[in-house]
Amino acid sequence: MSNLFKSRSSLITFFMLAMTFLFTACGGGASSEVGTEIAADPPVVATDNTGTVVLLLTDGPTDELSAINLAVTEATLIGDMGQQVVFSGNKTINLLDLANFDQTIAVGEVAAGSYSKIRLRIENLELVDKTTGAITYPKLPANGKIDLLDQTGFAVYPGRTLVVVIDIDANKSIHIVETGSGKFNFRPVVKVDIMDGGLPAKLVRMEGIVTEIFEDTAGRFRLCSDEEFTSCVIVNLAEGGSVFDEEGLPTTIDNLMVDDFVVAIGAFRHENDDDGDSDSDADSDSDSDSDFDSDGDSDGASDSDADSDSDSDSDTGNGSEGDSDSDSDAVHVDMDLELDAIVIEIGGNAEQIKGVVASEPDENGKFQLIVGEEETVTVVLQDGTKIFGKDGELGSDSIVMGAKIAVEGVRVESDNPDQSDGFFAALIFVDDAVADESLSGKIVEPLDEASSSFNLATDGGDVCVKLLEEAKITLVSQDGDGTISKEGEFSDLAVGQSVEVFGQSGTGGCFQANEVVVDLSS
Repeated sequence: MSNLFKSRSSLITFFMLAMTFLFTACGGGASSEVGTEIAADPPVVATDNTGTVVLLLTDGPTDELSAINLAVTEATLIGDMGQQVVFSGNKTINLLDLANFDQTIAVGEVAAGSYSKIRLRIENLELVDKTTGAITYPKLPANGKIDLLDQTGFAVYPGRTLVVVIDIDANKSIHIVETGSGKFNFRPVVKVDIMDGGLPAKLVRMEGIVTEIFEDTAGRFRLCSDEEFTSCVIVNLAEGGSVFDEEGLPTTIDNLMVDDFVVAIGAFRHENDDDGDSDSDADSDSDSDSDFDSDGDSDGASDSDADSDSDSDSDTGNGSEGDSDSDSDAVHVDMDLELDAIVIEIGGNAEQIKGVVASEPDENGKFQLIVGEEETVTVVLQDGTKIFGKDGELGSDSIVMGAKIAVEGVRVESDNPDQSDGFFAALIFVDDAVADESLSGKIVEPLDEASSSFNLATDGGDVCVKLLEEAKITLVSQDGDGTISKEGEFSDLAVGQSVEVFGQSGTGGCFQANEVVVDLSS
């Protein structure tokens, strides 16, 4: 498994990815394309009573652990339509592989309606110490059930696609405290970003089987991530995108075959949206004048009187406003997405390694990477290798001594014990982001909502903490049956609460916080 690195985390009103890409679900969204080779039943078109949910998982880096492995077994929406299962199965993921992109977990069709909760179930948490390699298995509270609450609620609209990104951040969202016995306690702090009409800001990674290749459009195929071919995405090779074979070497898209295992990394966009924007006005305004109301009727309004709003902004997903004065309740905007891939890896040999650059690339594109405490790997830049930083694509001159990087590609083991293994790079992420600092303690006076500041009593003394305008507050509690995580406001903060703050030491003596995690169970 390999994944890319993370730029930020968000709460319920959810986060990530700001690139636009077309997407079609083999169990939800619709596609009008007709392929010449079909290895599975064509996608099911969403009806007037159903919408599509795309479930993504993401994480952030940590300096303490080399792996955080866990299994996601279920994700369920809960609301007026009862319980709607988006995913049920067992997907084991190293969360630290998700630092640079969002991993597609499932694409599912659910009943259109209003929801207020996402229930996530996880199992088999495994922590690998970065220094010693020691493995521990912390107990999961409440059998791994985590409820993510949206106090204002969210909607799944008929014929539309809702993108849900679940953020389990190793430094922020998973709080690991070493006890005196040398064991670890696990307190999940999980956040979710729910986007109707908007798109995440990170690259997306999806792996699966090619079930259809579209002959009329070069580089366009359907990729399904489950054995039942119900969780599928239409993938396009982006302009300037690269393709690598099972040996990790550059190849062409013409060598892609039905039934090939593929890893595709790229960005979502709305279908026919070629202008690069995220079309955030696509019926994502607060009055929700589209498709159905709170009682579940497809009446074109969000209130209970079932009126038909004639000025509904129904963005057609093609970059142009679809303002229709004669808006009809029977007309629904189809928000299908597709994935435009900057990198396509054929075969199941791709993996990700992380380390510190020990030499700059030579004339053959080779450089040394120190992985872990002792291992040295020779990384090979190839024709088509992509290099990214937090703000976008970089050149090979960004591979400098001491840089921390993550490399996606294929390892080639050396038969010579005196030579290091080689690693053919398909994608490299340079960690050029400024890492957050963190403080923990209890809130003490003064607590001032007007200035968005409070004092934090830490082991090193009291520290002034000032929340930035964009700061997020996450409230975490236990209800005896599971962990509850929801977005909070400054007014939810109180003297005596145990909190952890993340950000940077600022001028004027106050810590500048971009995130506050409140442990209501302590």
